[in-house]
Amino acid sequence: MLFHTHIMFGITAFILLSPLFSGGNEILFLVFVLLGSVLPDIDDGHSKIKKASGVIGSIVSFMFKHRGIFHSLVMVIILFIVMSFWNSYYAWGLCVGYLSHLISDALTPMGIKFLYPFSSFKLRGPIKVGGIGEWVVLFGLIILVAKELLF
Repeated sequence: MLFHTHIMFGITAFILLSPLFSGGNEILFLVFVLLGSVLPDIDDGHSKIKKASGVIGSIVSFMFKHRGIFHSLVMVIILFIVMSFWNSYYAWGLCVGYLSHLISDALTPMGIKFLYPFSSFKLRGPIKVGGIGEWVVLFGLIILVAKELLF
């Protein structure tokens, strides 16, 4: 999926799941959800998050292949554990966004290896990145978010 679709998946996840969490500033929680919704693409040399993260993104994209460890449940668990030493509420926000990214990428034909490196099984779907299907999903999410915010 493209950057804007990942952001919209993150916003949708925030609206639907944030009532389940408490313990901090809700706006900062949203910031962590949005960061998580694009962070897995730090391993892609052409992504916005890789470019925005400077030398760290360059190192990550050089060392790791796209849709490898950064697109797996293993990274979600690692990030949650590391972030929980600081604040578990915001760790949940990062993981909610991160999982929204993984779910959206699992809808594409390239899919993701959800249990990488323990399994090479891929979760895949029919929605071509940047294709009409992605635009339908994006506008569907926009409508869902608008409905939740307005009603």
